[in-house]
Amino acid sequence: MFETDMDKTTFELLGLQIKHNHGTSNDGIYLNEEALRQLDNKIDARELGWYDGGKEPVAGVLEEFHSVNVLSPIQPFAIRVQKDKEFPMFLVKTNGDKQAKAAFDEMMKKLNGSAENSVQSIEESIAETFKDQQHTLKLITLFTLIAIVVSVLGFIGMSLFFIRQRQKDIGIRKIMGSTSSEVMMLMLRTFCVPLLVSFVMAIPLSWYVMNDWLSNFSYRISLSPWIFVATCAFSLLVAVLSVSIQIMKAVRTNPVESIKTE
Repeated sequence: MFETDMDKTTFELLGLQIKHNHGTSNDGIYLNEEALRQLDNKIDARELGWYDGGKEPVAGVLEEFHSVNVLSPIQPFAIRVQKDKEFPMFLVKTNGDKQAKAAFDEMMKKLNGSAENSVQSIEESIAETFKDQQHTLKLITLFTLIAIVVSVLGFIGMSLFFIRQRQKDIGIRKIMGSTSSEVMMLMLRTFCVPLLVSFVMAIPLSWYVMNDWLSNFSYRISLSPWIFVATCAFSLLVAVLSVSIQIMKAVRTNPVESIKTE
């Protein structure tokens, strides 16, 4: 179990929420719910017994919180609220200015001769714990871009093969009176129907996999239908743009030349 001391101001700056307050004033210990579970204490317990036989008053119970990384399991905490501390550490809340840490570094250099390890940014400390997730995000982004490029190349290749197979069909339709826009819409519809069928198959599977993956996180987004709608719309747009150029070339070709093609 992690134990730390702080004053009331620090307690408020950290945004700790009291779930049950027992009314104990200074030097009382606040336990989070995870600490209560591990100590087998009841939520209305008024004393905390230590391994050396000593006891301290329990000031209350805190709502669960993550100490650093929200992806890490919740740790048991005992927080003692004191009025005075012999060797204090200071928690400073800034307005978000990026130069604030530099100013504190300069101040500590003047006081101690060095600012090394004496001024730490909570924001930077938290960001440090997400390095693995940042690397994973970069890999996913890279492979996503590669997948999009491969998909576009695949669509172009398929469209070239598809148009070559239907070239005479296009020529005959135009000779029989079909307009270029009608032939183009027919070709696009024929090409996109299999893609729409793949969406129907992929969406339930994607929802199941993503829902199972998100269930491992303490804080997570909800799977909105718009996520899948936007993804399918983007995929359809990429497919249409990839094949439209080839279809337009075939439609604008002289139908006589198309019929002559073997």
